[in-house]
Amino acid sequence: MRDRQINETSTIPPLGPGFGGDRHKAALVIKPGDLPSTDPFFLMADDHITTAGPFGEAHPHAGLETVTFMLNGFMADGAGRVEEGDVEWMTAGSGIVHNKDTVVSAGMRLFQLWLILPERERNMNPRVQILKCDEMPVRREPGVEARVYSGRSGDAEATTKNAVPVTLVDIRLKPGTVFEQELPASYNGFMVGLEGEAQVGDRSSVISAGSVGWTYPVAEEGESRLRLTAGPSGARVLLYAGQPQRIRVVARGPFIAGSAQELEGYYRSYRHGEFPHAEALPA
Repeated sequence: MRDRQINETSTIPPLGPGFGGDRHKAALVIKPGDLPSTDPFFLMADDHITTAGPFGEAHPHAGLETVTFMLNGFMADGAGRVEEGDVEWMTAGSGIVHNKDTVVSAGMRLFQLWLILPERERNMNPRVQILKCDEMPVRREPGVEARVYSGRSGDAEATTKNAVPVTLVDIRLKPGTVFEQELPASYNGFMVGLEGEAQVGDRSSVISAGSVGWTYPVAEEGESRLRLTAGPSGARVLLYAGQPQRIRVVARGPFIAGSAQELEGYYRSYRHGEFPHAEALPA
């Protein structure tokens, strides 16, 4: 089995103005524009809200999946309520409108990831999955709590419906604990440090709070292993890993398409009121 390393590291940039006025600050954990390196992950935002109340307005998406991980506080709209530790996994597919009548709590913080969809499923029917923290499978070993939202860790396997094969695990380690996560060797992945620090692999790469580390594919087939060793104060790390799609995409605004013509089709369908609203989809 091939061992993985950290190939590139960065830090989450300082917060800047968000789209929601003075009470909204945001930073891009993953910037769009370098899909060959980040595939299948298109972008990820780190959103912070200082005061409670209505937030944003209804808006569309198409041609992608959004994965919203609630780190603190809550967000509620017609599609459901996402609280601390919950994940909303929204497959926009052929088009969806969401965030109608959204209300958020003070001190809310979330990560929102955009995933590109495979060509054959880019225009699939939209769906929304609310993954409740307490219902997710957990891998527990001495000094380890790994909550699995997608994919698997050890014997813990999530039942999340994925258009793109993705592993998402919230890993909490006590001081000095060693943890090994198996991943398909072909997966591209990254880790975001939330608390403490962990050494990754055998090259002394360290993921600490606020840092981001990428682990690139190591082979086309077979399995690979990612080893983390927690530092003296323990560690909490979010691991995202997925199968690169290696396709050409065109993005504008809230849409990701395979061509300019498909992109214009999304805008035309949205203007004609053909996108369903998230709250109207079957549970």
